[in-house]
Order: sequence, then C-alpha cells, then structure tokens
Amino acid sequence: MSDLGINPLEDTESDAALAYAEERRENIRTFVRTSPDYYIRNFDKIGESSRFTSTFNAMAGLFGPVWFGARGLWSWALPFLIIEALAFVQIARGLFGDLAADAMARISSIEGTLELRRQQLASAIETGSDKADAYQRAVDSLAASIGGIRAEAEALSQQGTSIALAGLAILIVAKLVQAVVANWGLEARFSEWISDRTIRSGMPVPHIVFAALFMAALTIAAMVHYSFPGQVALLSDFPTHPDIRLTGIAWVEDFIAWCVRNSEAFFDALTFGIRSLLDALEVILVQTPWVVIASLIILLTWLTAGVRTAIYSGAFLA
Repeated sequence: MSDLGINPLEDTESDAALAYAEERRENIRTFVRTSPDYYIRNFDKIGESSRFTSTFNAMAGLFGPVWFGARGLWSWALPFLIIEALAFVQIARGLFGDLAADAMARISSIEGTLELRRQQLASAIETGSDKADAYQRAVDSLAASIGGIRAEAEALSQQGTSIALAGLAILIVAKLVQAVVANWGLEARFSEWISDRTIRSGMPVPHIVFAALFMAALTIAAMVHYSFPGQVALLSDFPTHPDIRLTGIAWVEDFIAWCVRNSEAFFDALTFGIRSLLDALEVILVQTPWVVIASLIILLTWLTAGVRTAIYSGAFLA
C-alpha cells in the first residue's frame, strides 16, 4: 500500500499506469491497423476479465471465415468454413438441387429390369411355360417398387424449402457466433503478438485475397458436388488410376484377413474398429470432392510446417 492507502496495482491514474495504457493503445493500433479505436475499446473490455467476454464484430460476422483467415486466425477460420460450407450446401440443395436424383436413378435401373421381366413374361405366356406365374409376380413386385420410389421422389422434391431454411438458419447462427467470438479470439492473438512480434498482424491484402479465394473455391466446390451429384466429373473422380486405390484397399483387407485367421479372438474387436474407420474414411475422402480434401491438406501443411513443405505436399498430391 502507498502512503495514501492506495494499492499501486489498482491505481489507474499513476504515471506508470497511464504510460502502460498508452503503450498498450499504440500496440493495438500497430497490431490491428484498421479501426483502431474500435479494437482499443473492445480489447480493454475483454482484458478486464479472465473469462470469455462477448462483444460484437459486424465485419467478422459478415465476412466470416475470410475475416478470420485474413487476420491469421486459421484455427477459427477452418471450423467456421466447414460450418458455413454445410449451410451453403443445404441452401443450394434446397433451392437448386435435384433432391430426387438418387430416387430417379433407382427408378431408371428398376425400369430396365422390369422391361426384361415383361419380355420374359410375354415369351413364357406365348410358349405356355410354367414360369409365367413367377415372371408375373416379379413384374408386379417391380412395378410396386417403382411406384413406392416415385412417391418417395415426389416427397423429397417437396422438401427443398425446408432444407434451404435449415441451411439459412445454420448460416445465421454461425454468423452470429463468429461476430461474438471474433474480438475475443483476436485479443488472444494480440497477447501472443506482444510476446512474439514475428506473429503476423494486421490484414495484408494478399492474405485477404488468398483467404477469400480459398473459402470461395472450397464452398463452391462443395455446393456443386452435393447439389448436383455426378454432374461435374472433376469433383467426383480423383485424377488418378483406380488401380492405385484398389491395390491399397486389397493390401489392407488381406492384412485384416491374416490377423483374423491367426488370432481370431483378439482381433474380432480390432477388425470391427478398423472396418468402421475405413468406412468413415471412405465417406470423408471418397465422397467429399477431392479438391476440398487436397486444398485442406495443403493449407494445414502450410500452417504447421511452412511454405516449402506445403509446396512439396502439393507436388506429391499432383
């Protein structure tokens, strides 16, 4: 305590406190470079508490992952990119997508089989074969299946509005969350920057352009792939020879089979786990557009290991 009974740690009017506050404001101006008064006010509010302090950053909410990426907050940008991409995919599917495409493809396949069975039925009736009844039952069953699938396709087609609204709701919630947590995340990065000035600050134009193009490319690729499945072969088929993938799958399956044959009791649970993992990886790595997966791999490599390693990764994937 000082002679006046004031705790020096709480004396915000002392020369040292005022000098520190002014230095902090100058550091914030240097770090953010845009709208410094806004960030000084919000950083001071956030710094007053060790807990999460909510603020509202309209620009972060509007531009979302692009804002976080341009600010260097990639650990925030990528999760929000995935969420927003999901939202945009749902909106595109609901408004423009062919929701009944899979059902119509099944109908087309069954109709081919139905036509074959009708020809067999006509031939059996003409020749008086005792298989006529079996062919008739097959024709009736296939016709009933087509009717059920067609009703399912009509129901799916009518779900477009609800799917689009669900996507819009996800997008709005994601935007609000981003607007609320943006300043908190940026203030934490500012604290790291104070200790390590090599951390990137500000919003360099090249990083803004890169973040915008990266986010737009991945989102558009996902929207086109899931809204119009099979329409763009470039997104569906990875540009490599299928024997490479099939050979790798065969090796893994042979290894699992060998393990099961030699230690069935021990490997039962392991077999189930590995097969479940492979199924999940197939969904992620096969059904997701390869452009999205390759871009994320290169980006994460760049963020964790640097530009040179990212270039090597891109060359290897190519």
